[in-house]
Amino acid sequence: MNKEKYENAILYFLKTVNNAHLGKVKLMELLYYLDFDHFEKYGTPVTGDTYYHKAAGPLSSQGDAILQEMKEKELIEIQVEYKYISKVAYNPNIFTSSEKEILQEVVEKWKHHSRTEIVEASHDEAPWVATRIDEAIPYALAYYRGKY
Repeated sequence: MNKEKYENAILYFLKTVNNAHLGKVKLMELLYYLDFDHFEKYGTPVTGDTYYHKAAGPLSSQGDAILQEMKEKELIEIQVEYKYISKVAYNPNIFTSSEKEILQEVVEKWKHHSRTEIVEASHDEAPWVATRIDEAIPYALAYYRGKY
């Protein structure tokens, strides 16, 4: 797992998608789409985290810990009802050009969608359909989504 890219992806999403719809669930879904979209198109995830099949959608194994560490380092502020505010700018230089491309694609596709819409979308994809609750979602299932 690449912690620096993980933190900066979160900061990027908070800067570019921070709207009335962005809470914890949607943030976790955005990270899922970042990793699985990049894996599907380029063969590698961005953060390298493991995602698990959970009721609200794919959930990263390290998301909560990363968010807590970011709060403790004063990189973000966590408000009531899991709303996140970035306190620092993200570092675009740590991302490759393909990672920047997918970050931007994920934002453009999902920035105006609600939590419910993004959860429903992930539940219709092969990585979700092919796994059971609490099971790790293999990145290779991204190839069965057919996006790229």
